[in-house]
Amino acid sequence: MKRKKELILMFISLVFSILIVMFFPSNIGKQALIANINLNEEKSYLAQKIEYVSLEPIDVTKVYHKGNLIGILYDAELIQKAIDMEEAKLAGTKFEGYKVDISDEIYILKEKSFWKYENKDKEILSYITNNNLLVVQAVKIEIVRDGEVIDTIYVKSIEEFSNALRRFALCFIDEKVYAALERHENILDLTTYGVQDKSIYIEETIKATPTGASTNELFADEDAIFMYLCYGRDYELEYYTVVEFDTLSGVASKAGLLPKQLLAINEDIDNINQAIVPGQQLIITYFTSPITVVVEQQRLVQEVTYPTESIYTFDIKVQRGEVVEDVAPATGYNDATYTDIYVNGILTSYRQDSVVIRVEPTIGQYRYNMQDYDNRGIFFSLPVNNPIITCDFYCYANHHGCDFIDRYNPYGDVLAAADGTIIVKAYNFTMGYHYYIDHGNGIIARYLHMHTPGYYEVGDLVLRGQVIGQIGNTGLSSGPHLDIGFYIDGELVDPCWILPCEQAGRW
Repeated sequence: MKRKKELILMFISLVFSILIVMFFPSNIGKQALIANINLNEEKSYLAQKIEYVSLEPIDVTKVYHKGNLIGILYDAELIQKAIDMEEAKLAGTKFEGYKVDISDEIYILKEKSFWKYENKDKEILSYITNNNLLVVQAVKIEIVRDGEVIDTIYVKSIEEFSNALRRFALCFIDEKVYAALERHENILDLTTYGVQDKSIYIEETIKATPTGASTNELFADEDAIFMYLCYGRDYELEYYTVVEFDTLSGVASKAGLLPKQLLAINEDIDNINQAIVPGQQLIITYFTSPITVVVEQQRLVQEVTYPTESIYTFDIKVQRGEVVEDVAPATGYNDATYTDIYVNGILTSYRQDSVVIRVEPTIGQYRYNMQDYDNRGIFFSLPVNNPIITCDFYCYANHHGCDFIDRYNPYGDVLAAADGTIIVKAYNFTMGYHYYIDHGNGIIARYLHMHTPGYYEVGDLVLRGQVIGQIGNTGLSSGPHLDIGFYIDGELVDPCWILPCEQAGRW
């Protein structure tokens, strides 16, 4: 009986041994067999063969990119070593001090497995580096317009972006006003004549999110961000070479920039009164920003109002050939308050907030005793509506006139500055469409750069304030404006000797 029990135990042991061999085979000499086993494992970007099955679970690290398995990593410290090496490479560059990390597109899963795969740690690391998945810690800035992201950039910090944005905003608004608005102070309405900025805002929404970015796509510093805000991603800078007698204000005017904009994009210029020398190179590229800065500017001005045509009455009691002035004509004026709206430095619209009549104009009253009297005298007024002077006499070399624009209409009316006779109507390469008008008393005016040929012909008489054409940009001109010049006895003089330039605004 005892012997029988021993035989039964030996049989059970033999069967159990066979089962162990069947279900837990030795890895010795079995690599080819194991490699052919279909394990239904998830597929990886890097194909890794199974070398053997372990009797004990092995620690493995699965590396995913955008949800797809790259491969199985065995040296868990390999990525950290690569991060440390990448940070060391940044030393001495403009990215020194930036913290390196793996991209948030990478997901790492640590788990245990009985399958031992071939080692492809180097290939996995190469995939990460070749796809720029080692990134510096940064902030993603999204520019959103009408609910749509129009551009995305990466910067080191929100602080750097905010500083660059402030620099860009100061190209369009007074710094003291901007500082007051930052402190949430109210800007009081004007009580004396002048102009002041009242508010500023950006039409787009700016979203900031901490993230990682490769150094290839990162705006490394505040200056780089500022230039992006000025010109966007792809731009070529345009330069102007200074000539003798140039001033910064004159160069800005020719380029269509505000003086403070010229200062902002030329770091070597400290103030608008700084001397510039012939041969000096200045950046004059106009802004093409991806964001829209809107500034509302309040303007309180004295607006001159002109009398209507004088009243002439025939009086038989007046000696024949004489004229008696009973009431001399005189201008009046209003106090008008406007809000001008500038978009990235360009006046796009306005609204009139109030008008207070201070002095009514006086209509001239005359009595005469002649049947053909029609002499209204010479009385000069400004040659455009809503006048702004953008460039004075000699504001740059060889500028012999005075440049006027219509504040609210780039192609507004050109007005005769006084009664006169048209003596030249022509076009040439430099002056574009132009008139010469003889205003009498040895005064001849030239009206340059008109949009189209004037409305009247040589020999026609025009009256002060009469519309004779449109402001234009023909000939050698950098933007729509009227360049008016005056000859006295054949010599060019400053137009403001003749015109009431004090009635015009200035940039």
